[in-house]
Formats: sequence, C-alpha cells, structure tokens
Amino acid sequence: MKWLLAIGLLFFLPTPASGVAINADIGLTPAKDQTILRSQVRYQRKSDDPTNQNRDERVWEFPQTIVYGFTESVAGILTVPYLDKELRTVSGTERIIREDSGVGDISVLAKYLAYRQDFPGATSRLSLIGGMELPTGQSGDSDAQGKLPRTLQLGSGSWDPIVGAAYTRQTLDDEWDLNATYQFNTASNQFEFGDLLKYTVAYQKRVWPWQLPERGVYTQLNLVLEANGVWAQKNRSGGSLVDNSGGNTIFLSPGLQAASQFAVVEISAQLPTLQTLNGNQVETDFVWVSSIRVTF
Repeated sequence: MKWLLAIGLLFFLPTPASGVAINADIGLTPAKDQTILRSQVRYQRKSDDPTNQNRDERVWEFPQTIVYGFTESVAGILTVPYLDKELRTVSGTERIIREDSGVGDISVLAKYLAYRQDFPGATSRLSLIGGMELPTGQSGDSDAQGKLPRTLQLGSGSWDPIVGAAYTRQTLDDEWDLNATYQFNTASNQFEFGDLLKYTVAYQKRVWPWQLPERGVYTQLNLVLEANGVWAQKNRSGGSLVDNSGGNTIFLSPGLQAASQFAVVEISAQLPTLQTLNGNQVETDFVWVSSIRVTF
C-alpha cells in the first residue's frame, strides 16, 4: 500500500519550474499570484540500536506543500504531512511491532524577500522565513502495549514558532543555496521536545544540455549535492531533561533533478556522515527522498 501511494504521488500528479534545492528552502519567492504545488515522498530507516532492544524504526512521510505568491516579495507556505510510523522492538522475549499513521503537524509559514540583486544571467536573493507548526497531529495515541512513545506519535501537541532565512545565488549554469531554520518547541501535557535547528548548504550544477539553446524553452538535468544538518536540544519530561534525546546529525545528500518550465521531478538520498546523539538513541541509516513540483 505504501509503495502504491508513493508511485501514485510521483507519476499521477501534474508536474513546478526551475531547479532548486531538494532538501532545503531557497531564497527565491514565486511571482505574484503564482502557485507551486509540491508532492514529496520521504522514507527514513533507523536500525543501529546501541541497546539490547534491537529497535528498528521506519517512517514513511508524504508532505504536501502549497506555496502562493501574494506579492513579488511575500509568499505563504502551507505543508500538510501524512505519516506512517513503525517501531519494531523487543517486549520480554517477543518481537513486537508498534505503529501509527495519519496526518501530522501542519506548518504555516510566510516568506519575505529581503534582498535581491540581479545580474546578466544570474540573481542573488535573501529571504526571511517565519511561522508556526500547529498541533494537528495526534499526540496521545495508544496500542495494545499501551501509550505509544513520543517519537512514534504523529504530532507534538504543542504550538511551535519557526524562524529562519534562506539565501540563493543562481546562474544559468549552477546554483548555491544556504538555509537555516530554528523551531522553538513548547510544552504540552508536561512534555517538551527540544528546540530544533535545521541548516543546509547545497550546490546544483546543470549537466544537460551542456550548451544552452540560443532561444526557446528547454528542459535541463541537474546534479545536486547538499549537506543537511539537524541539531536538537534534549527533550523535557515533567520538567526534567530526557538523557536519551537531542544531538546533531549531518547528512551528505546527492540528488538528481529534471527541470522544465513548469515542472521539476527529483530524487535524493540523505546519507548520515556524522551522528552525535545523546544517550542510547537509534541512529539513522538513510533517508530516501523523491518529489514532484508543478507551477501554475
């Protein structure tokens, strides 16, 4: 069922424009009254458990994003994620599976183009980002084993402000993207996830066509290489720090992207190159990403 949904999202939706970073936001904003729809499929696998519980975590995520340009400088971003989470672990002498699925926490963001400088065949832009992650995902689900662990819940149960910035330097041949967002997580039901910092440096190079045509619309193929970082503070439960939480992970993320005037289709693999996690947490093996964007 999961694979059928993934295939459906990738091949049966209409297909956004100009190549951009795959796993990060960018400094560009859409034109006034322009709409971008992005349908993404993400699969994350964690299996390197330092304990004897032999935990194996698998998460399918299907974020659906709408970006709308209110003006040339102001855009709104709405992201609705559907999640399918599974945890395989040991209970006594038995191997059990615990899982949950449904809509996660929706995020609503605004992007403001604060700086723009255009050159012949190039542009340099900086945008500021701000908004909120809303507690729309269930945060108190249970199964036959009892209440699910917080990391297996669909939502945090809290209202979490987000601020950030994104910079893009784009030419006809390549592109640099730098991005950072900080999420201030708040408490709900005496539990508080640690604040979250996400940061990225991305480079993209057009590899086809090697020489651009003198006129007309063309489709291009881009190679993408990103360094994506995620740093989290320790969680708090009942006012006390949770030792087995928080830390820093840096991914090296190669990708391939096909971009036309109104469409972008892309794939990427996020491979952890550095994981410094607190306590006995399960480490990430890889993250597989694919998406399609369409611009109206």
